[in-house]
Amino acid sequence: MQLRGKVAKKYPDDINTDYIISAYLLQESWDKQFFADHAFEYYDPSFKSACRANKESIVVAGNNFGCGSSREQAVYAVKYNNVIAVVAQSFPDIFYRNALNNGLLPIQISDTSKIDSGDELLIDLDARSLRDLTKGTEFAIAATDAAVEQMKRGGFLGYVRERLRQKLKAPDQ
Repeated sequence: MQLRGKVAKKYPDDINTDYIISAYLLQESWDKQFFADHAFEYYDPSFKSACRANKESIVVAGNNFGCGSSREQAVYAVKYNNVIAVVAQSFPDIFYRNALNNGLLPIQISDTSKIDSGDELLIDLDARSLRDLTKGTEFAIAATDAAVEQMKRGGFLGYVRERLRQKLKAPDQ
């Protein structure tokens, strides 16, 4: 499975969930788009317009993207701004799991320093590689087999939908 997108934003190390979505908003809505409308509101007000300018945007960061509290709304804030993947050198376990569960690809590579905003990236989950088509460089994706399978299915929710479809189609036993 391959996905292609353009780097809409690039961030340094330690982008925490407070930067992504402010805590005071967490109880304001159940609507995922609500959180997207407030993404990076105080940290980077240009986030929404930069990501929404592309149909398939990618965010690139250094180490520890999504650190801080375990708020799942941070994933909604990123994903529902046309972001298909976050490429970073590392993720805290909770953010990684929340992203994976909700179909936002948490792509981990060893070095993001040579990727720039505006670069065109190709994510190849089968080959576990990320290619910067703009610069002609390639990076290995660090992920378990289970994580890659979950990414291919659109996250845990996609996996559950697929299993339900299979069960509903299966003849009674």
